[in-house]
Formats: sequence, C-alpha cells, structure tokens
Amino acid sequence: MKRLVPVAIALSLTILLASIAVAQGGVSTAHLSDTPDGPAMTQFPSGTTVVYAILDYADMTGESIKVRVYDNYGSILFEQPQDYTGSGTESVATTTSDGYFPDGRYVTNFYLGEYVSRTIIWEVGEPVAKPVATPTTTSPVAEIYNQVKDFAVPAAAILLIILVVWAIYRVLAAR
Repeated sequence: MKRLVPVAIALSLTILLASIAVAQGGVSTAHLSDTPDGPAMTQFPSGTTVVYAILDYADMTGESIKVRVYDNYGSILFEQPQDYTGSGTESVATTTSDGYFPDGRYVTNFYLGEYVSRTIIWEVGEPVAKPVATPTTTSPVAEIYNQVKDFAVPAAAILLIILVVWAIYRVLAAR
C-alpha cells in the first residue's frame, strides 16, 4: 500500500506534464472596436460600415481561428478563417454585403477549430432601453401578512404543542 502512493503521484505528474506539453494555443483575448487598434466597444453608431474584431492569440501551431458575425436572427453576415502560428495580435475588418450594419443586435464568435473560443454581443444604433423597475405600494393587509407569514408556522406548532400538553394533563388529572 505504501508503494502505491508514490506510483499514483508519479502517474498524476506524468499526465499533468503530458497535457501541458500537448496543450494547444488559443485566443487569449478578443474585443471589437471601430478602429483596427482601438479600445473595446459593444455599442456602435448607426451607419457603421466596418467593425474590427481584434484578437490576441498565443502558442498557435498552424491552427485556424475563424471570426464569424451573426445578425439577431442567426444569419451569418461575415466569416473569415485564418491559420495562425506563434503568438500575436490580429485585427479583422468585418463588413456585410450591404456595405453597412443595419441598426440592431449582433454576435461575433471567435472559433478555434470548430469550437467557439470567445463570444461578443454588440449593437448598432441606439441602445435598447432596459425597463426600469417601478416601486409598488402594498396595502396594509399585505404588509401585515408579509410580517406574519414567517411567524405563522412556528406559532401554530407551539400552539399545537400547548394543546397536546394540556390534553395530556387533563386526561392524567382526571384519574
């Protein structure tokens, strides 16, 4: 049994080191911008013609990264695969066949091989307004119920215990 522990540790280390050695590179960061080397953006003005997908990749060995843009209905508007070796930064100019991105919501996926590595959701045009929560007023009866509801079950249990103890006392006292 004592010999089994070092063998298990050695096997675990071998598997860990082998997985590190075989590890593929990938997309380390990704963002969208209105210029090839611009800051990260997810809101673009109406009439936008080009959105730059900027990605940092690392430890690639001739692997393919595909940039794909979908509209809000799931239709593919843009797709560009490219093979990468080493590490670096790439700026991919995404466009549509219409020459501009109509106002709406879009999704850009960065694929490593056939698997999605990164996803960015973005919009063109005015931001979609999120509904504002309005406070509601509660009636006095509802306020009392809300205060009592967490108290009612334990109170009922205590009353039931008192009733049972009283009944037992009455039965025993009658004898």
